[in-house]
Amino acid sequence: MSELLDSFSRETSYQYQVFAEENVFFRCPIVSSPNEKVQWFLHKSDGSFEKTSTGKDLQISEYRSLLWFSPAKGRHSGVYMCQVNNVFSKLLIHVQSKEDCVQYGPNLLYFTTDTSWSISCPSLGCKLWTTTSDVTWYKSENFSTVIKPSRPSLSIINNVIQLNYTYIQDAGNYTCDFDVSINSSKWTVRATTEVLVDVPERQQPPEILGPSNGTELKVELGKPFNLTCRLRFWYQRFFNPVIKWIIQYPASDHEVTYSGGQELCPDTKNYNGTECFYTITLNEVTENDLQAKFYCYAQSSIGNVTSLVVLSMKEIDIVFRTYILCASVLLLIIMLLGSGMVYFYRIEIVLLYRNFVTKDETIADGKDFDAFISYASMSAEFNMETFESYSDEYDDVKFATQMLPGVLEKKYNYKLCIRDRDILPGGAYVEDIATFMKRSRRAIVILSEKYITGPHVFELQAAITCSLEEQESLRVILIKLKPFKETECLPSIVKKALKALPMVVWKEDLVSKSSHAMKFWNKIRYYMPVKRLQKNDKL
Repeated sequence: MSELLDSFSRETSYQYQVFAEENVFFRCPIVSSPNEKVQWFLHKSDGSFEKTSTGKDLQISEYRSLLWFSPAKGRHSGVYMCQVNNVFSKLLIHVQSKEDCVQYGPNLLYFTTDTSWSISCPSLGCKLWTTTSDVTWYKSENFSTVIKPSRPSLSIINNVIQLNYTYIQDAGNYTCDFDVSINSSKWTVRATTEVLVDVPERQQPPEILGPSNGTELKVELGKPFNLTCRLRFWYQRFFNPVIKWIIQYPASDHEVTYSGGQELCPDTKNYNGTECFYTITLNEVTENDLQAKFYCYAQSSIGNVTSLVVLSMKEIDIVFRTYILCASVLLLIIMLLGSGMVYFYRIEIVLLYRNFVTKDETIADGKDFDAFISYASMSAEFNMETFESYSDEYDDVKFATQMLPGVLEKKYNYKLCIRDRDILPGGAYVEDIATFMKRSRRAIVILSEKYITGPHVFELQAAITCSLEEQESLRVILIKLKPFKETECLPSIVKKALKALPMVVWKEDLVSKSSHAMKFWNKIRYYMPVKRLQKNDKL
């Protein structure tokens, strides 16, 4: 505090005169950089000093190295000290009533960028002093010079700043100083003018970017639908838009209004215009909505604009529907063809699956043969008169003793029990047949007229009986080698078996290798027990 008193007594004062109710600021004269730390003190009437930063006067504030008065009051007159490190400087500030200056100029100016403007020092027209010095102009709180090479269109003529073309960057605080002599003492009169620069307002009402007037929008009944109005408001200094959706229902003379404002506009400071979006949602489109009229309404201080929107039922796209129909039909055809192929080749598919996936059913099941072959034997007598009957009998025997083992045994690795080959003669015939059937997994019965009317039909009856006794361990496969007629003397169990048991029909001659014959053998294998093929065997 003693240093302040010493400096106060010996420091030369800078004397300023300002006018009340004006915003002015002062820079500490001994500051060389805006970032230097400055402390400001007020010399009180009792001789003490008070820091302005701890004072209760809300109109006095510190900003960097500046002392602000916002605004200056008569009570602010006095002596102020600023301190930078251990160096002090003294300012004498006198606040004069503005009533003493009837011709005080404006302290707030509003310019637009479309024309030229001028800035005059507000206090220069007071005429309170006989002589004044030229005006010195500063811009902003940094007290930077106004005249710059980068601003060739700005000049100072007769103490007035001339802006031949105005830019947005020209906005800011302009401080003017000029010296006067009061009681043979030099005083600096200071005033500040705030300049606001904006682009010129466009004298046009808002514009609806979409939907355009008379637009018909396609909707679906019962589904939600969003209605969005997109607008552009031209730049206005005081932006206060009014945006509405107005819905009129003609049937009931009912009107619904949804309103919005500036919150619908993301960028309100766009000089090229501000886009706004207002969306309303119909939770469920109804018949009343199809009859209603929807108005998008926008209003600014210049004018208003309206756009009409109506709703209509959405028609299904014919081309799209045709594509869907064709695709559905094609898919159905593919499914039918696939199903047909699977049905036609179902046996081959099962056989293929068995060969690679299913385990061998013939392992450790206690059976010696895969199938017992039952057929009509040849008669012992032969003459030319009975040649045709003999030929038929020969076909039965050839099929049973040559074709079946030639295919099932040699090609597919099955083991067959053929009566004339594997059962030794001389034993009890009926008991031997039953024993060998029980030792077999299948019983293949070759049906013909000779078989049905001959004595070997009892083998079919025995196979059926064994199948029932063995509880499906023996299954009967019927092969219709030649057409036959059921006789009345057939046992009832045989008649039922001919209708219920699977029957495979042979349609070829005994030397045929056609595709039909291949289908026949596949069917026989289908009913045979699952048995893995040898490595060299083929399906």
